[in-house]
Amino acid sequence: MMNKRMQTDIAVIGGGVVGAAVAAEMARTGAAVTLLERGEFPWGSSKRCDGHVVTYDSAPGFFSRFSKAALDLFHERAHKLPCDIHFEPEGLGLLVDDERDLEQALANYEGKKAEGVKVGFWDQAELRRHEPNIADDILACVNFEGDAKLNPMRLTFALIQQARDLGAKPERGVTVTGLGLENGAVRRVETDRGVLEAETVVLCAGVWTPGLAHMAGVNVPIRPRQGHLIVTERVSGLIGKNYAEFGYLAAKGGKKRPGVTPAMEQYGVALVLEPTAEGTIIMGSSRRFVGMNTEVEPHVLQAMVQRGIRFFPNFARTKIIRTFAGLRPASIDGYPIISPTHVRGLYVASGHEGNGISLSLITGKLTAEMLQGLSPSLDMAPLHLDRFGLNPPAVVR
Repeated sequence: MMNKRMQTDIAVIGGGVVGAAVAAEMARTGAAVTLLERGEFPWGSSKRCDGHVVTYDSAPGFFSRFSKAALDLFHERAHKLPCDIHFEPEGLGLLVDDERDLEQALANYEGKKAEGVKVGFWDQAELRRHEPNIADDILACVNFEGDAKLNPMRLTFALIQQARDLGAKPERGVTVTGLGLENGAVRRVETDRGVLEAETVVLCAGVWTPGLAHMAGVNVPIRPRQGHLIVTERVSGLIGKNYAEFGYLAAKGGKKRPGVTPAMEQYGVALVLEPTAEGTIIMGSSRRFVGMNTEVEPHVLQAMVQRGIRFFPNFARTKIIRTFAGLRPASIDGYPIISPTHVRGLYVASGHEGNGISLSLITGKLTAEMLQGLSPSLDMAPLHLDRFGLNPPAVVR
């Protein structure tokens, strides 16, 4: 428990999956790490999401290669974590339902294959063999064979425990009230339970990161983007594995799509399906900017259900047992922010939107390399805070 005054090498603020991954990775280096979370572990976005670890949801290019490195790290480390996270690399199929998307889907398939992603292509007949409950007019499936799913809360718990085993001090129920600066450098974290002296602070608080950064005069352009999810009753044989629609890529980028209703367009609805270890199915997704609102909206759910039935008509006979909405930390250009700031010792690892689970381990690794002054595992320029031009140039201590 925190007392009135403590000291640490590194303070990580935010105990969701990204903060937990950063804390664990920094503790691995031998640094004294304190992880601060104002709620429970996990809290915020990390307990209101699905558990995809994927490469399917980006066109070939930087973010696609970034996602592949993240997936590869999960394949390497998932079974070494201190508890079972239900990691299942069963693959994910990207479903094409409109002729106008087929050419682009094939181009993505070829581009992904050239990047080393394990990917196959099922025509309509082969898709029907794998998924007999699929709608008759679904045209094809780009099959991402290495993509995986996991339990996001178990992952967060596992990373918290790993950080603790490596010597970190996770502290929950701690509200940060200020960041103390001296001569342009961070020196302490002020909280409702005392002062934590630290010359390195990493902000990993998702949609709450901009408010924390503002305490130090740093502008971090992240907005909360609401997403709904539906959980069905336990079902057997309805779908074989994870699926999403090809239109998800357009919905994620806020682009118009063929073949959707005005409500689906308005709410950013695109089909995502995840069968769980418990036998239920998680159905998504929606995307909209409505501030910090996490209220479930029936009209959004209705559009999501309609989209699910479009691809798998038997969902019409499946009961819903739970619905919820969470907030995704969305940067203004869609890429995460993993970067130093112009305040010496203050860093940001946030803005992953709906990819926080998938990119958690690679974010921890890249942040550790950054804090140690090591050569990064991949090009960090597209993830740097300076790309927005909203602050003085970042400095590295």
